[in-house]
Amino acid sequence: MIEKKLRKEDLVKMQPDELAALVLNLTSIVQTQNEEIAELKELVKLKTAERYCPSSEQMGWLFQELEILDSVLSSQPEPDQTTEVAAHSRKVRERVNACSAPADAPVCDVFHTEGAADTLVGKDGIVLTRVEDKIIDKLAMIPRKMVVERHHYPQYKALDVDAGKDGKRVLLPAKTSALGASPSLVAGVVVSKFDDHLPLYRQEEIFRREGYFLSRQKLASWVITYYEQLLPFMGYFKKRVYRSAFLSKDETNVSVLDVRGPTGKVSKSGFMYITIGDSYDEQTRKTHSLVLLDYIQGRSREVLFEDIGKYNYTSHLMTDGLKGYLSYDKHCVCWVHAVRQLKKILKINKHDVNALRIVKEVAKLYDIDEQYRKKLHSGELSADQFLAARKQESGQVIDSVYAMADETRRQYAPKGAMGKALDYLDTYKPYMRTYLDVVEATPSNNACELVAKAFATGRKNWLFSQSVDGADASAFFYSMIETAKRQALNPLDYVEALCTFGPGCSTDEQWEALLPWKIDLSRLDEVRKRRLAAKADPGRTSPYSFVGATR
Repeated sequence: MIEKKLRKEDLVKMQPDELAALVLNLTSIVQTQNEEIAELKELVKLKTAERYCPSSEQMGWLFQELEILDSVLSSQPEPDQTTEVAAHSRKVRERVNACSAPADAPVCDVFHTEGAADTLVGKDGIVLTRVEDKIIDKLAMIPRKMVVERHHYPQYKALDVDAGKDGKRVLLPAKTSALGASPSLVAGVVVSKFDDHLPLYRQEEIFRREGYFLSRQKLASWVITYYEQLLPFMGYFKKRVYRSAFLSKDETNVSVLDVRGPTGKVSKSGFMYITIGDSYDEQTRKTHSLVLLDYIQGRSREVLFEDIGKYNYTSHLMTDGLKGYLSYDKHCVCWVHAVRQLKKILKINKHDVNALRIVKEVAKLYDIDEQYRKKLHSGELSADQFLAARKQESGQVIDSVYAMADETRRQYAPKGAMGKALDYLDTYKPYMRTYLDVVEATPSNNACELVAKAFATGRKNWLFSQSVDGADASAFFYSMIETAKRQALNPLDYVEALCTFGPGCSTDEQWEALLPWKIDLSRLDEVRKRRLAAKADPGRTSPYSFVGATR
């Protein structure tokens, strides 16, 4: 380093070897400063390119959705289906961008043929004869139908005149029976709020537009009352999650107004804690999934492992690499997070060869998993064969990824963007192969990330919960909705079935029958048919009033 300021006279008096040493020293300083400047420029570009929300919940492509969908759909690979043509056969391109409706959708005919002539004469003088009608299917919508359900419960009157004011007693099976909202209404409100992301004040406006006054305060009270009646099921559901063969975990911020920090302001350490439990059933060749959301305060190791210890879970756990989990023996880290920094580099420079080849090599892990998982579900491979085949092929890819990382590291400064990205891979190296030991595990934690993104999307509409009760109720219904979606059930059907049959249950056997792969949703058919047949009371002139029990 140069310790004092040199003048021209000092340089003139220097010997040649001193001047050479000075030049080398200056060259080294300039080179170091240039490297630091390059690193800072790179970091500035990366920070500028990042979104203004947590990376696990980014909505970066939301507003380009139409353009992206159009480009993706127009470039879909052709399936192997063929059709016979006069001289040859050719592949049939699947209409992946076509709208569709189920085969059992109701159909009505609309005729535009009244007064149509049997023959027409075109502009060119050609006579046209009428043949079979051209039929064009169009999707129509009937405004939703609201009905008043009159529930009849047995009522008894005491013979003793001193028994009370009027001596009447009504036998109600559950607290929810006294509410002015049926399970179908509560299910509709819940799914609209947590899956369609419609806050209660917007739903109140929609009901008002249709002629029904239902305040958002009353809607919230009804939802929480049903939640309270289903708390025993929630306890059983949570136990079943931690009895799963494999768990995935993630968390996303949520604010609760009634929870204050040390300064008296609303605490910023509230999280929705997402847990997905997967268990592969080799007999049915299906994976049973349960999604659990919990409201937690903070992300200390004690909080993260509270339920793991409480329910004595000892199997594998997939996370995004949060350091609080690193002490867990069977910890798996998501490969999507492992290469996230490399993908950020590619956003700035899509031609970065080193980042691109590592990312492409990691992508092979997903192809391998998908390839062998299809054979597993088709019965071509047993669970043990699946694990052995996937482990052998994926292990070679992981070895290749780390060989590329070691080769690339020599070309970059440790504190640069690439150096930090490679350092992340090294830090989590012991946890990157662990998923290969579990049938239910995939290379990524995307299942949890999708739930977190769904919650974050809804959170942008209501921003916070008022109370811990509200946060817990939100977590419960979000859990049920996401569980239904994971099991390919209609969330509205599943939540309505839980609200209809759940409050009357009291044993583990009854709770078990409400799990998504066991519940009988056909039990709702009779109730829904009755609603479809509902007619107005011709003798009624005054409006209905729905009050019922309050919390």
